[in-house]
Amino acid sequence: MGRFRGVDAPEIDLDAYVASLTPSRARHASHARASASRDAVRVARWLENEKVLLLTFRDAATQRRALGRLSMFIEDPEWRGKIADALPSGARGGVANYSGHNARAREVCAFYAAARREGGCWEDEEAVVEALVRCGALRRNEDGAVEVSESAMGRGGWCEYDGEDDDEESVVPETCVIAVCASGDAREVQDALLHEAMHGLWYARENYASWCYEFYRGDALGDEERAIWVDFLRELRYDVSVREVVVNEFQAYMATERVLFGGDGATANKGKKSGGAIVRAGDALAAMQKKFAAAARDAVPDPPRCGQLTVVWE
Repeated sequence: MGRFRGVDAPEIDLDAYVASLTPSRARHASHARASASRDAVRVARWLENEKVLLLTFRDAATQRRALGRLSMFIEDPEWRGKIADALPSGARGGVANYSGHNARAREVCAFYAAARREGGCWEDEEAVVEALVRCGALRRNEDGAVEVSESAMGRGGWCEYDGEDDDEESVVPETCVIAVCASGDAREVQDALLHEAMHGLWYARENYASWCYEFYRGDALGDEERAIWVDFLRELRYDVSVREVVVNEFQAYMATERVLFGGDGATANKGKKSGGAIVRAGDALAAMQKKFAAAARDAVPDPPRCGQLTVVWE
């Protein structure tokens, strides 16, 4: 597997990435001034898997402008495959407002091509593409279009989506990007990053996505459990008509979630259901998580960790 030779793609581990996003108060002012003089986005390779590229932005607002419409293009029920003219706010914000983002490199290319046809990319979106070109992950053609530099293996994900799911068995490792918002709370950053790192494994680790598909559709889960999961994901404003979105988010949440599942009624959208329904869904999600964790111990013997924060089965 060849390495990217770009000037702005050092190898770092997840702890170093967290440190870059949680500057101390003493360093904050100088950090902000230094960041302002650099590019709007920086790229690094994850030390554990160089196909996973870690993006760092000046601040949360820049990241939202850079990646919000891309996430809507990939995962939003109203905007999948389309270019939003603005970023929604409040409860309608959905995937655009989350602190973490992930995408295949070729999905970035598909979004960029669609945005060019619809009037152009925003400045911060252009900055992401330029950073990926500089580091060697993407290359720009003579007509200004961009494509993935290394072979974009597999068919999972965005392929001019026509309503049919791609062949699950052909999902093989390929380059992806993940990003998490800066914050003064290191634990908050770690929580979000561990979730995004599991998405990185989905895209970039041999056979992991295929194993997740097999688990999700297998005998470990019943139809009612899968329906509860889809309902949970729908309320988070994901496009649940796309099987990859459903299963990719399933594995990431089941591996890392410690707040939203459980029988105490804690969910991401409290108030949209009756209290009894909330509790029942929480109990079911917690039970699914236990099943997933028991199976994942063997499937992922070396999961990512951020400081002392680990996946739920460690």
